[in-house]
Amino acid sequence: MTAPSSWSIPQEFEDLVLTIRSGSIWKGLRDDTKRMALGNRMDQILPMFGSYLWNIEDQFKSAIQARATEADWKPNLSLHIRILWAQVYTAARFCSAAYQDRLVVELVLLHGAGSMTCVRDGDDAIVASLANRVMWTDMPLFAEDMIYFWNLEFAAMSRTQRRNLHYILSTVAGGNIISDKLCAVGVLVLREALETPREMGTDDSENGEDESRTIQDLTILDLLGCAELWMLKARDPIMRLSANNFSEYPQEIGRLGPLAREAGVPENGGFSQERLGFWRHRLRDVIRSRYPERDDRMPQERWPDSYLIGVRAHEGERSEI
Repeated sequence: MTAPSSWSIPQEFEDLVLTIRSGSIWKGLRDDTKRMALGNRMDQILPMFGSYLWNIEDQFKSAIQARATEADWKPNLSLHIRILWAQVYTAARFCSAAYQDRLVVELVLLHGAGSMTCVRDGDDAIVASLANRVMWTDMPLFAEDMIYFWNLEFAAMSRTQRRNLHYILSTVAGGNIISDKLCAVGVLVLREALETPREMGTDDSENGEDESRTIQDLTILDLLGCAELWMLKARDPIMRLSANNFSEYPQEIGRLGPLAREAGVPENGGFSQERLGFWRHRLRDVIRSRYPERDDRMPQERWPDSYLIGVRAHEGERSEI
């Protein structure tokens, strides 16, 4: 039997998640998280995360002690993890800048918890895993779900929501937390922002959600802030992956955009030195043409306040969601 790739997800997990995502309970949970994030109630969101983490660990240990088969407990465990990641995504998208780093810290702490294990009487320690990934060391299904939600909703998001989400994801990736996988989100962002022909757009475009907006309607400036975040916050893993020509992504994720192909960037399905060079050159050109007063060198300062000050200066302190 061929071992599944690092991106494959067992079909029974997918079928269960798709069923739940179409139901009212899933929508209600996301709506609750959105409402709390918009109300800056992070103190209520984090205990909700904690309750899911407790349920996940309790279910795993109970199943192991009862000597249940993996087929009995893994699909339900997978569901709880996907609900947790959906709540993280929703909180990241809608929380204000003041709470972003707190959410980053929670993800760092979760990853730092290491392997979730259970010792059964007379047996060696059993390590929890899903889709060949260890909980929580490998943050199973986190990158996949962030890609799922981004592809599903990024056209409808406001500019602020896109930046909120990618501030958190790029910072987590920059902290070397499942960076190989999580940087796949960065590839998607950088392809749409820098490798795809788009109108420049304007700084004073309406900064609001629009369910009728399509991917083709987006401008460079709609995505520029996200691209800058990935090139800044996740600079080190992106440089490492590019130096190693890392390309262990599904074709639809890693493929080049039209402008990169026209520029002669080799198609390797992921990162390369040539692709990184294209992103840098293209980003400098966009910044130089749109903001001639800005220093077009890639910034070196990665602390949160330095980035936010630059964003606010160019956007007139807009805070619309």
